[in-house]
Amino acid sequence: MIKNNQIIWLAETNNFLISTDDSDTDSFSHVSNVEGNSSEIEWPDDEDDEIFFPPMQYFIRLRRRRVDDYMHIIDSWTDAEFKNRMRLSRKTAFRLIGELDKSGFIASHKFGLKPLESKLCFYIFLTFISNTEPLTPIATRFDISISSTFRVIRKVASWILTKLNDAIRWPQDFNEIQYICDNFHLKTGISNILGVIDRTHIRIEKPKNAREYCNPKGHFSIILQATIDSQLRFTNIFCGEPGSSNCTRALKKSPLYHTATHDRNSLFPHNTFLIGHSGYPSLPWLVPPFRENKRLTPQQREFNALHASARKLGDRAFILLKARFRRIKLFTVYRNIAFITDMIVAACILHNYCLNENDHLEVNHD
Repeated sequence: MIKNNQIIWLAETNNFLISTDDSDTDSFSHVSNVEGNSSEIEWPDDEDDEIFFPPMQYFIRLRRRRVDDYMHIIDSWTDAEFKNRMRLSRKTAFRLIGELDKSGFIASHKFGLKPLESKLCFYIFLTFISNTEPLTPIATRFDISISSTFRVIRKVASWILTKLNDAIRWPQDFNEIQYICDNFHLKTGISNILGVIDRTHIRIEKPKNAREYCNPKGHFSIILQATIDSQLRFTNIFCGEPGSSNCTRALKKSPLYHTATHDRNSLFPHNTFLIGHSGYPSLPWLVPPFRENKRLTPQQREFNALHASARKLGDRAFILLKARFRRIKLFTVYRNIAFITDMIVAACILHNYCLNENDHLEVNHD
């Protein structure tokens, strides 16, 4: 029986702390650079303490205040500004922040260090995944180190991945299956469609094994294969195949294919099926369009037209995913395939979460 998730990611389970001292050392890096050469440093005398130390304390307080100031700026945004910048509603964000805070992924204990609060961590993650800007301006905006920013992003992504089974799941209940089929029939005129299967290429920088990841268009990419229901939700994902893989090869490597081949009724009861474009094979549970030729009957041509209208739902889902989480359009700099895959899957999870919360995004689907 297929699992709801198609790839198992090992999430980090250890809590983490980010010291304010760590973020402050950048301002005083010249001290550590000459460690061991104390004779060259003119340390302040006791009588100079009142001159030397107050400025140090002032700069530390100033750095912390800059973080607070930017958080206040975010809080001052209107709901429309928040959604335009963070790509989801403030209500959805606050609900996720509350869940993150209770999850234990962001440390609440101190042990002498100041942890970053869940709200700040989630805002850093949203800023990263909703835009294509590099880490440096994000770290500068939130006034923490680049390494700490990257750790926050990975930590929040690891927490989101724990929601995979709940957020992206195959329809099992009869009423749910019937509802999806009825919606597809209403929109396309074809009965018993349980979903659309399609894939999209996620562009990446040139990796080490470049030839394997070079797709037919000459770009380097990894593949996200997904099944989509009538409400544009992902019901199954398979992510990480190199861009050179064709549709059939990627499909046959997915757990979806193996389960459907050996136990079709567990996934496709009551003669339900998926539809896919002509690049997919014709299977008992997967129906591509009729091959275009001069011998097609009027009924077959009509079916192909309805089939094409159904496939547009898959296109819309991918357009919405990349419009909401613009990092998914192109991963610059990052060459770690595991990290990129985690971020794509996290975006898919948040995509479904937003739809479940009726948090919709206006996107031009043309």
